[in-house]
Amino acid sequence: MLMSRQLRTFFEVALKKYASLLTLLCLLLSAAAQEGSNVSQRGDALLTQVHSDALEAQVVALQENVVAGFSLQALRTRSAHHREATENAVRYITRQFRRSPRLQVSEQVFGGVRNVVATLPPRSNSTSKRIFIICAHYDTQAIRDPNWNPLSSTAPGANNNGTGVAAMLEIASLLSRYEYDHELRFVAFGSEELGFLGSRQYVRSASAIKINGDTDPDLSRENIVAVFNLDMFGFNWKSDLVEIVTNNDSSWISRALIIANKWYDIGLKIRRSQDEFVDISSHKPFWDGGYNAVTLTESSTPWRDSQNYDANPFYHTAADTADKVNFRLVKKVTQLVLVTMDSLLTDMFHPMRQVPRLTLELPATTGESELEITGTFQSDFPIDIVVHPSQTEAIIDREARTYTARVPLKPGENVLNVVARYPLGVVSVVKSTILTQAFAWRDVVVFPNPARSGGLTEFRVEGNADITEMRIAIYDANGNLIKRIEGVADRLNQRLWRTWWNQQTSYGLAVSPGIYICHISVVSKGETYTYLEKLAILR
Repeated sequence: MLMSRQLRTFFEVALKKYASLLTLLCLLLSAAAQEGSNVSQRGDALLTQVHSDALEAQVVALQENVVAGFSLQALRTRSAHHREATENAVRYITRQFRRSPRLQVSEQVFGGVRNVVATLPPRSNSTSKRIFIICAHYDTQAIRDPNWNPLSSTAPGANNNGTGVAAMLEIASLLSRYEYDHELRFVAFGSEELGFLGSRQYVRSASAIKINGDTDPDLSRENIVAVFNLDMFGFNWKSDLVEIVTNNDSSWISRALIIANKWYDIGLKIRRSQDEFVDISSHKPFWDGGYNAVTLTESSTPWRDSQNYDANPFYHTAADTADKVNFRLVKKVTQLVLVTMDSLLTDMFHPMRQVPRLTLELPATTGESELEITGTFQSDFPIDIVVHPSQTEAIIDREARTYTARVPLKPGENVLNVVARYPLGVVSVVKSTILTQAFAWRDVVVFPNPARSGGLTEFRVEGNADITEMRIAIYDANGNLIKRIEGVADRLNQRLWRTWWNQQTSYGLAVSPGIYICHISVVSKGETYTYLEKLAILR
């Protein structure tokens, strides 16, 4: 019953989709006219063209893996060991790629493993040799099920990795409407679940690999600049989390994704895992081949709970079906990769690319210890803006080309460095302002912290002006007042005050181990100033 309902949904969505082919053809014809205008705003338009129902239809089609004919047999597996299922999945992916007339579709076959490659060639007058890749594996397995048989059991793989393949197919359909200076490839890998066989062979063919010390004369190393590997990112109903697995050399790609997420307000929560040894997916053969690659996934450990993610109980089981997938999340990840790739192809490697420009407006002096700063920027591609030394992320108004940020200041001169980051570099502007205050905390010490039970804790404060009074109020974690303590001035310096606490309550009872809140207040020139500090007491 579930299968027939999902098939019915698939066919209904498919009919709607093919009914809109005429509209898509019109868009293709108009794309060339749009190519030279509003390129910097194209990302916003691309976002609106990603639809959850289209992605769901692709995932259901991959899950069912229906063999064409009168019987419409649903194989419900894409196991690399199942020849008929593999061939049918390859036919489906090939048909989807060929819906885009500008994609050149081919197969890479070796030892029973089949990769499907769709190439969007660079514009005819381009001299660039750079290659960008978006890839996903299409094979499935259900090895966490008892007695699973790859030749006869089901492994629908809706999430792993129907979501990645669906996103890749949709991005291919959208980006193939445009011309770029660089080559873009979409690759569906086979036999990923058998030790990344598809991606390993692909990298072997792309690299000038030495065999027994000799380089194969039929191979020449391709200039692959960036690889976006999409692998299982649809099971999370707790948050819109996507994890980006990267190594040091590929960190610029993850930075591009993080910047685009904020620039376009996609709303994903991004976790970046930078680790040279994470080998959970098809990015690893590219790393081994010396290429930059990242994997986008729901979690690098989907079998384990982590922050903002509950373990996926359907991972590598026959229950990995489309009804378990959060297609809102799949849509957002698809949008993120779509606009990031479009920006990289359009702007980042353009020989006439202009770096961003910044201005910063600061008063010469201020009395505010937290100051709202403003400035303008000019950039034709996504950036983010961070203010140092506080590392405050600025709020960007793309339409007005302005940014704002609230930054903390210390008494005296404050040198602010506003940095605009983009995937391949940074630009900055530096200015200073002077914070003038009647009183400022020069030093606050609570020592030792953490402290052992039964010890003595010292409180010491120093200001930039004379202090006439000092009080300490100590509260427990529930907000109950434990002790009030008066401070004493240093005999030689009225700006320096001290006091001590013997870790007892007002009734002379020893306090229990735990966290305590110390409310420190001083009076200077008739005004009261306060400071809060945590104190941990151990056994």
